[in-house]
Amino acid sequence: MKRWPLRWKLALYAAALAVVATLAGAATTWTIILSMDAEMKQVNRIGWDILFGMLGAIPTVLIVIAIGGRWVAKQALAPVEAITQAAAQITVKNLDRRLPVPPTADEIAELVTVLNTTLDRLQSSFEQSVRFSAEASHHLKTPISVLRAGIEEILTDRDTPAKQQTRADALLHQVHQLTSIAENLLLLARADAGRLELHHERFDLSEVLRGICEDATVMAEAEGLEVEAKLPQELPVMADRRAISLIVQNLLENAIKYNQPDGCICIYAGASNGEAEVTVKNNGEPISPERAPQIFERFYRARSDARISGQGLGLSIAWELAKTHGGRLELVRSDGEWTEFRLSLPSVRGDAAQPEAMLA
Repeated sequence: MKRWPLRWKLALYAAALAVVATLAGAATTWTIILSMDAEMKQVNRIGWDILFGMLGAIPTVLIVIAIGGRWVAKQALAPVEAITQAAAQITVKNLDRRLPVPPTADEIAELVTVLNTTLDRLQSSFEQSVRFSAEASHHLKTPISVLRAGIEEILTDRDTPAKQQTRADALLHQVHQLTSIAENLLLLARADAGRLELHHERFDLSEVLRGICEDATVMAEAEGLEVEAKLPQELPVMADRRAISLIVQNLLENAIKYNQPDGCICIYAGASNGEAEVTVKNNGEPISPERAPQIFERFYRARSDARISGQGLGLSIAWELAKTHGGRLELVRSDGEWTEFRLSLPSVRGDAAQPEAMLA
């Protein structure tokens, strides 16, 4: 009964109450008749006739009350259903929508008024947060660019002492980190505001992945890691090439950073059930089950290792971009052997291409 609609529950309660009332009335009538000074046989006959008549009327009473109770409940719950449908349509892209206030000045109308006031406050807070992130990231770009140009000028100046050049090189690395943070925050702010512009085009995902694997191989070799790729000859998708590249790059960067010595990084791709799938997995310390549900949150780091640089934005950006494409990014497994992520995107064609083993 917990899953029954409220209108059916109300109708059932009304019918049960009617049955109890009918039985109570019959018992009362029977008691009154028995207390009358009349011939016992006649009293018994009248009492039984009344009892049988009331028992025969119970099914009719139940049907009438069930139908009538459902109609009454439907009329009473119509405003609630309208409110539910309106609330389901309020998203990030239309936060200015409000719930319809019923014309009746009852408790539901008062509740809807309070909810609309709450939505006003939430919309204002959300817009201020998004505006701050976007403006802060935008205004940081200019001073960071000036700072980077000045440091690069110091590095290229032949008169700069070696000690100063070492310090300038360290500062330039931090400036690059600031640039990355500003760009990531601006991208997330646009995603929050529903203004993330994607340029969809048809391209071969396998070709893009091969180029990314080549870059990843160079970074992995410096860490003593091996990169293995199994990619199909062709994997056409309709998506934003730059955004998809950023997703895979973030996954591979994490696979390199959080790997073990002499570890391996695998990237596989193929088509399955009308979707293009890209799998990236690596060896290394697994993500604990307690931390796994939070890995796509912003500024959250699944492994609290201060020696590994990062801001906890890479996976959240990858997740947002995948969602904007109508796809998904998920953690498939993380155990003592592999940590595996899978990116799924709508494919241009549903036929699965046969993967061709390729060592990147």
